[in-house]
Amino acid sequence: MSSDPFLSVVIPTYNREKYIVRTIQSLLSQDYDHFEIIVVDDGSTDDTESVVRAIQDPRIAYIKKNNAERAAARNYGSRMAKGSYVNFFDSDDVAYSNHLRQAAAAIETLKTPEVFHLGYDVKDAEGVLLRKVDQWPSTINERLINGNHLSCNGVFLRKDIAQKFPFNETRALSASEDYELWLRLASRFPLHCVNGMTSTVVNHEARSVLKINMEGLLLRMSLLESELRKDDQFIEVYGNKIGTFQAYRDIYIALHLVMANYSGKKSLSYLIKAAKTKPSVILTRRFLAVIKKIVL
Repeated sequence: MSSDPFLSVVIPTYNREKYIVRTIQSLLSQDYDHFEIIVVDDGSTDDTESVVRAIQDPRIAYIKKNNAERAAARNYGSRMAKGSYVNFFDSDDVAYSNHLRQAAAAIETLKTPEVFHLGYDVKDAEGVLLRKVDQWPSTINERLINGNHLSCNGVFLRKDIAQKFPFNETRALSASEDYELWLRLASRFPLHCVNGMTSTVVNHEARSVLKINMEGLLLRMSLLESELRKDDQFIEVYGNKIGTFQAYRDIYIALHLVMANYSGKKSLSYLIKAAKTKPSVILTRRFLAVIKKIVL
């Protein structure tokens, strides 16, 4: 491990023996030297531990803990971090060789920002490019209320900020705990965006929306709003946009229900709810995309 890591990459993982070696190797292949990798195993029951320990590199620290979901694993890794900035990298995704170099350059250019985000792309399991996400304004605070456009892989937090504002560890919020944190941070700091791809989100079978449970999804979306409403600073900054948040949340629910093969009628009910909350959403690509999926 670098004796003076500037960047700490925290990899939360759970039963990712098939993917995590590729993830770690992509990070070890960076064209930048001052970093550490902290793998926080959230109670895996497969061979994740053995495949990680087989990678002999002093830059890697492996920690296994009792299962408590990804937010708790990220927070644990953040507390262990030695670097000045923390990056939370998913254990089934891939970093390009410029990932950490671009982060270090952004920190210098932006003069030690509290939080920033690098661009990413999305590929399927065979490596086919699905989309690029790197055409944002210099800050994304205004746009973040209409959906989670960020990848955990691309977010870098100054360590003092990461430790002051941890992920919400409520289990039922898992899979939206990142969005909840980004909105809390965006209500306090400029959320800078640096365009250009530095990582890939791999859209593999284990991430399939076909496995979504409707009751769990609805509970998670309800918790997301209720947790944010507890934050006075969020309400001060985004309170007049709660309707926008709710409308896009309901479009999100409709999309995931139809993709998980729940009834089109159920999905349509959430689209109608979104349109009543904010009529202008009926003209958005997201709204029309869900309509198309329901019809087909």
